[in-house]
Amino acid sequence: MEINVFDSRKEMGEAASKAVEERILYVLEEKENVRIVFAAAPSQNEFLAALSTSSKIPWEKVTAFHMDEYVGLSKDSPALFSNFLKEKLFDKFPFGKINLIDGNKNPEEECDRYASLLHQAPIDLVCMGIGENGHIAFNDPPVADFNDSKTVKMVALDPVCRQQQVNDGCFSTLEEVPSHALTLTITALLDTAYICCVVPGKNKRQAVTDTISGPIETQCPASILRIHANCHLFTDIHAYPEKLEPNEKDETIEVDCLTGKLAVFNSSGNFITTSVKPSKNQLNDHFFIGPGLVDLQVNGVNGIDFNDPKLSVSDIESATHFLLSKGVTTFFPTLITNEDQVIISILSTFKKACDNNPLIAACIGGIHLEGPFISSEEGAKGAHNSKYIQKPNWDLVSKFQDASGGRIKLITMAPELENAFSFIKKCCDNGIKIAIGHSNATLEDLEKGVEAGAILSTHLGNAVPLVLPRHPNILWDQLALDQLHASLIADGFHVPDSFLKVVLKVKGEKVFLVSDATKFCGMPPGEYNTHIGDKVILSPNGKLSLKNGNGLLAGASKTLLEGMEYLIEKKLVDLSMAWKMASVIPAAYLEIGIQKPNTKTDLVFFKLRDGGKIKIHKVVKNGEVFNF
Repeated sequence: MEINVFDSRKEMGEAASKAVEERILYVLEEKENVRIVFAAAPSQNEFLAALSTSSKIPWEKVTAFHMDEYVGLSKDSPALFSNFLKEKLFDKFPFGKINLIDGNKNPEEECDRYASLLHQAPIDLVCMGIGENGHIAFNDPPVADFNDSKTVKMVALDPVCRQQQVNDGCFSTLEEVPSHALTLTITALLDTAYICCVVPGKNKRQAVTDTISGPIETQCPASILRIHANCHLFTDIHAYPEKLEPNEKDETIEVDCLTGKLAVFNSSGNFITTSVKPSKNQLNDHFFIGPGLVDLQVNGVNGIDFNDPKLSVSDIESATHFLLSKGVTTFFPTLITNEDQVIISILSTFKKACDNNPLIAACIGGIHLEGPFISSEEGAKGAHNSKYIQKPNWDLVSKFQDASGGRIKLITMAPELENAFSFIKKCCDNGIKIAIGHSNATLEDLEKGVEAGAILSTHLGNAVPLVLPRHPNILWDQLALDQLHASLIADGFHVPDSFLKVVLKVKGEKVFLVSDATKFCGMPPGEYNTHIGDKVILSPNGKLSLKNGNGLLAGASKTLLEGMEYLIEKKLVDLSMAWKMASVIPAAYLEIGIQKPNTKTDLVFFKLRDGGKIKIHKVVKNGEVFNF
């Protein structure tokens, strides 16, 4: 916000008029006409008087609007804003077109009519003021909404606002002031390339103070003007505060990656979303901000294997910090098929880590058992050890759950196994979600599994037999079951782009990303031994495969972030959808949701580089800030 302070109202009005005149002429260099929204109030007198003396403005090229109007006043009332503007400006010049709000028509119909006029083309300038209660137009604190979906709406006027109308001499008594008005919303007012805000007088000093230096919040609606890319405040020494406290040091303006609109993050940990579009410069200058990423399938990272019997609490802490550096604020450590006692030992280590470290406990949303209740069929079993594959066993799961401290929240299994359906129901009844994976189930088994409670396909397209009939087969059948969510590994190796595209179209907002990351995620290319003795090859392009497995994949080596980048690079989805697939959608599947704005939610701040590459700047987890 550019702030201009003048010794008198006259000087203020002349300066604002000159700025608007220059802006009109600038717009007309590129366009045949200019569309302007005007405010109507005594605070605008000096500005409008100076503007009416301009000899340079071709008024026939100006389409005019005003920003609010009382409901129910007679058409000849001098207090009507349309009549005020006619007297001060509209009747003085041959405007190209003047669009007035009629406060005597059906309010809903009139709001729709006026909104349609505003939507016909972009608004080039908005000339506004600020009320004593900080309102802009008639968006008083009780009704102000930075995310308003409407363009024009009817509002009840705040008592402070109504008293201001008496103070300004527009009405003799408070009782004469109408109780309702039609107003352009904050969303509509800020949807312009240029704002001229004229605010004189001692009665406006607190409002100006709050606008310039108070928190950006609806308690002072005008505070939102600070995030606009081209807002110019003109005020006088009587309205300008004698002592101006600085803005919150940690208040930053970002671009919400889910909506593409501006957002505010402040030192209180509040994330305030808006419907304000960023300018091109703001897109380049400000960080993007999005909810923390959620990865439901992490086997390990950065040299740390969650399936290694030697896993330690310090290993888990290191892995947690690595994942935070990649924007992942919630993850599910994933234990694959192994010897029962090994799984119990590892689960006990996770319990100890969570019990002793609040950050680890906050980041681990649950534990994912990927096995041992899976198919032993080649291809379907993937890289799992056949020796430890077994039938569903609730007693064994109970032992696992005890060892984990109740943290097992997801089990991937094959529904074609014996006793699978009763097992699925038992798990669901005990708060454990069931996913279908490492399976070659028939449609009948899939349907029965879904009926019992399974609602997810784990890394759809993978861990199925290498050769399938054209139809029916387990891939088509899972796609056809609307009840099933689907997780995908988008690393360029696990499934082709064509398959990703089909799943995205069929499943819509029921498909989300997982990394399936192994300990080789974050490690340099090379040949490595696993804890079970097998050798794997990590190629320079990130492909991870069994050395002696004829190219069979051995998990993934890329982060969830890289999966998002891949989708963006291949133009399968845009940034907003990619981020949702790695945060909002998996959170919705878990029924934890993404916390509402204005709370201490998990957030990621990042820059978007050329080619869709994402550079993490900082992460907020449970109110704690981690800089990277």
